[in-house]
Amino acid sequence: MKCEMITIVGSYNVGLFLKGQRLPGVGETITADRFVEGPGGKGSNQAVAAAMFGAKVKFVGRVGVDSYGKDALELYRRVGISTELITIDKSIHSGISVILIDADGRNMISVALGANLRLSKEDIDRAAGEIERSMLVGFQLENNLETVLYGIRRSHELGAMTFLDPAPAVKIPDDIYHSIDIIKPNETEASVLSGIKVTGIAEAEAAGAWFLKQGAGTAIITMGELGAVLVSRHAVKHYPAPKVQAIDSTGAGDIFSGALMSALAGGRTIEDAIPFANTAAALSTTRLGVIESIPSRDEVTNLLEVAR
Repeated sequence: MKCEMITIVGSYNVGLFLKGQRLPGVGETITADRFVEGPGGKGSNQAVAAAMFGAKVKFVGRVGVDSYGKDALELYRRVGISTELITIDKSIHSGISVILIDADGRNMISVALGANLRLSKEDIDRAAGEIERSMLVGFQLENNLETVLYGIRRSHELGAMTFLDPAPAVKIPDDIYHSIDIIKPNETEASVLSGIKVTGIAEAEAAGAWFLKQGAGTAIITMGELGAVLVSRHAVKHYPAPKVQAIDSTGAGDIFSGALMSALAGGRTIEDAIPFANTAAALSTTRLGVIESIPSRDEVTNLLEVAR
């Protein structure tokens, strides 16, 4: 299978998970029952997923000179992601998330983005040659917003297809939409950006139409177990998600994005790429974790065949 190159501009955060019976109150110290450490960050998750589904991936980001940054680089080398465009920032730590979880699954999260916020326009310019050679360039909103907007515009000017997963959701300038070929918010993010409260398929279609009116090429609204809604110049279509026994939806949106970008880079049309991404995301919810929950390409293909 031919696979064009993808460049993903984004964040890496290590996740430090502490699970206990309850969450602490202000000023209170409690004992956790379990500790787990794992790689994360929206851009990193999407890059790893895309690579594991067979795409050629280059990652543009920043990590600190610490054990977490070393772990990130080792992960990328292990899954075949090029690290030549990653800057090791000696002045600050790698991104860190601390997640406290109680017995009912409720959580409290604190994030120190660290090196992610130092990603700069100069980092984008250094990557311009690879961006120009890329079929697709992916972005999220976990880095400095000005840098992300600059990267989207620069990639569009260089002729690459641009993909934005607008998470965490913040308002973005109206004029940026003309430089976005594909925007992929979930229902909450679509509501924040469009002002249309997305609670079902009809509202997702309306939000998708709003994105196109702003200038985006294609909108894909993901809706968890309801699947995804495509709104393009040529089609408006709902893609149901496969029925699975979900136990952990953490990272499913990132896995959808990584699978979608990989499928597009492999030559699938957007109409064929969405069912692949839907299925990959659904399968990931049947397992704990994020990177650990990414299914193989064969697993996704087999479930797609069963569903037909």
